[in-house]
Amino acid sequence: MVKFLGRRLAASAFMIAIAATIVFFSVHLLPGDPVLILLGEQGAADAEVVARLRAQLNLDAPLYQQYLDWLGGLFSGDLGKSLQTGLPVAEEVLRRIPRSLELIVAGLAFAILLGIPMGVVAARRRAAPAGLAVSAVAVAGFSAPVFVTGILLVIVFSLWLGILPSSGYVAFGADPLGHLAAGLMPALTIGINFMGVVTRMTRASLTEVLRRDFVRAARARGLSHRAAIRRHALPNALVPVVAILGVRAGNLLGGTVIIESLFDWPGLSSLLVSACFARDYPMIQGALLAIFVLFAFISLVADLIQSFIDPRMRTGR
Repeated sequence: MVKFLGRRLAASAFMIAIAATIVFFSVHLLPGDPVLILLGEQGAADAEVVARLRAQLNLDAPLYQQYLDWLGGLFSGDLGKSLQTGLPVAEEVLRRIPRSLELIVAGLAFAILLGIPMGVVAARRRAAPAGLAVSAVAVAGFSAPVFVTGILLVIVFSLWLGILPSSGYVAFGADPLGHLAAGLMPALTIGINFMGVVTRMTRASLTEVLRRDFVRAARARGLSHRAAIRRHALPNALVPVVAILGVRAGNLLGGTVIIESLFDWPGLSSLLVSACFARDYPMIQGALLAIFVLFAFISLVADLIQSFIDPRMRTGR
């Protein structure tokens, strides 16, 4: 287990190092000059003012020197300062990360708690009405665009029932119940899409595992169909489910911009989009790097969970 963890940590560190380099140079390929955006039309007309601000922001240095300076700051936890606000990038990124993670974690928990039992029902009763109904719900869940799901939730819970706020963010420390109420619909929007994926993956994987010889042997030893699924089939069927959940959860870190915009939730994705519009290089680099690091962490956790479910992964067999 220690060797397996060491290999995964080394692979994650290597991936993050490559991602940091790609992030830095890709950001500088964006069209537009952040200095001109900061100064506006009147300030941009004064070449001396432009040159002074460019030197102040260290944008007049060669690109390789800017890269080395940025890497040096990374090792000390300094991601630079925002070109727009002048505040430390690390503080703003760390403030936004929990807000995005809580939506993803809550949506993932909802998807797992509902999706796995529904997938088991769909696999056990493929031709029965219950199995067909579950499959139809799963297809609708992952096929509907997230903004459509979110708008429907707003219509039902905010306009018709009036029990949840349509948008906005409330700090947990200021109002715990208000925070939970504001985050419920965006989390459900993620969870409904996730639930469809979990249900379909569980159904497909469990259907395949149920045909294998070790499940038939367990039934031949006298185990009931339900016990054979719970003890033998389901643990093996969950390996690909965990893998796809790890990938989808990682992708959502930078892909919740539609959800955060729809529900006015100030998370990491919305920070990245606003920084791109302002050509705020340090903020873009910091947000993208945080997404890559969190993606690597989520992938590592998914690999560890898979290794506990299937010990063969630790040895590579």
